[in-house]
Amino acid sequence: MHVRNFYSGFVISFAVALVALGGAAVAHAQASSGVDWASLPKLPGGWTQVNADKAALHIKDGTLQIVPSAGTNLFHAPGGGFDLVNAPMVLFAPQGDFTLKARISAQLVDTYDVGALVVYGDDSHWVKLCYENSPRHEATVVSVVTRERSDDINSETIASPFVYMAIARQGNVFTLHFSRDGQQWRLVRHFEMPFGPGMRVGFAAHSDAPNHFSATFSEITYRATAPKDMRQLQVAEVAAQ
Repeated sequence: MHVRNFYSGFVISFAVALVALGGAAVAHAQASSGVDWASLPKLPGGWTQVNADKAALHIKDGTLQIVPSAGTNLFHAPGGGFDLVNAPMVLFAPQGDFTLKARISAQLVDTYDVGALVVYGDDSHWVKLCYENSPRHEATVVSVVTRERSDDINSETIASPFVYMAIARQGNVFTLHFSRDGQQWRLVRHFEMPFGPGMRVGFAAHSDAPNHFSATFSEITYRATAPKDMRQLQVAEVAAQ
């Protein structure tokens, strides 16, 4: 779950701005000026920052580190009462089917510290696969599918400071997967969700607290194909080409 404790006395003020992106709206989308993307893989559509004012980025040797500002999130609570869409994201624009994998590393400190893979349509339609600090302060695999309201599921806990995650698309069908070692993959979620031509995919991080939390994304691989079996991801299907 991502809903903050409203009795903490901490009030978040935020604003969400929308810009057109290939026919779909993406919040605070900004061009890549001022950021050296050369070290990251060259992926379809180039790299775009979303909510760039909410994070510092560090890029080196094919690795991306996102340091989010405090009071950031990507969640529309079921039933209303909590809506916050200001998480910093780094996205590209795949065309058609794909499989995206990355190793997410983070020192999770406060509840709801998150590093995630993201499929982003607009401020009301997205998917995220999270390496998240749960209310029990356990590193947990969490998936969130948002169609106006967010539907989230806590999956397995991770007893290490990193996890491998992957998102695959075949038409309107998506699967989310994780692995503790990058070899043996487990299915997290299998669902159908249509996106418009402005859909983007990539990485996000967010944190409630001013704890200097950061998430690092490395071993990034992208294939412009879906797995042979969407529910059974094989290591060769996420290996570098």
